[in-house]
Amino acid sequence: MVVDNLKLGVIGVGKMGGILVRSIVGRLFPAQQIWITDLDKNLVNQLCDEKGVNATSNIEELIKKTDIILCAVPPVAVPHILPQVSHSLSSPQWIISIAAGVATETLESYFKTPPPIVRVMPNIAASVEAAISVLTAGSAADEQHLAIAQKVFNTCGTTLILEERHLNAVTGVSGSGPAYVALFIEALADAGVHVGLPRQDAQTLAIHTVLGAASMLAQSQEHPAVLKNRVTTPGGTTAAGLHALERGGLRATLAEAILAATERAKQLDTVK
Repeated sequence: MVVDNLKLGVIGVGKMGGILVRSIVGRLFPAQQIWITDLDKNLVNQLCDEKGVNATSNIEELIKKTDIILCAVPPVAVPHILPQVSHSLSSPQWIISIAAGVATETLESYFKTPPPIVRVMPNIAASVEAAISVLTAGSAADEQHLAIAQKVFNTCGTTLILEERHLNAVTGVSGSGPAYVALFIEALADAGVHVGLPRQDAQTLAIHTVLGAASMLAQSQEHPAVLKNRVTTPGGTTAAGLHALERGGLRATLAEAILAATERAKQLDTVK
């Protein structure tokens, strides 16, 4: 699995950047082939002490030492970071970006000659190696760039390759999705407390109910309606509960949440 002779540079080791480095090191790249930098030097020092990766004091130094540059920065940082990257980057170096909503065309606009860029939308479940990450290629990226980027993100879950026109919707569904699921679990547990369950027991029941249902669907690849119908008997408790959820507009509310997050992702695309 190790990517022979390639060196990885990671700009930004906060939440997602730090998670990715911890997943990658020793499994895809050895620690001595990874360089990191961040404005927060405490994060850099902590990760270097923990995983034995190399620290660099700035972006220019990082690019001089590496082949692949993983930009793990938020979209608001792109106008500050990309000019620094474009100043130092040269062929055959290339970029992986996880900046939500920022199109490859926007990223390429910072370069006179666009380098290969792979844009990725991961999610926070990478911290437990259960992320779903969606990749798309920029105009100069080829199948080899995508394959290497897939290897990087397969260390913390599973991956899909989609056309870039889908990436903002992906952000709305899976990028933001863990927050929606957490809210659903919280609501399920709160409702359990309302009907008399102890708080901790209600939360445990809610978590493992969601985990079990998701595992069944992942393994069977069945349409969710098949599982729903399997649990639902005519005139039974589940039918009554589903009726209440439909009456309360669960589907419509969730659709509105996805739409709002997708539209927000579109707004995050940075103008140079």
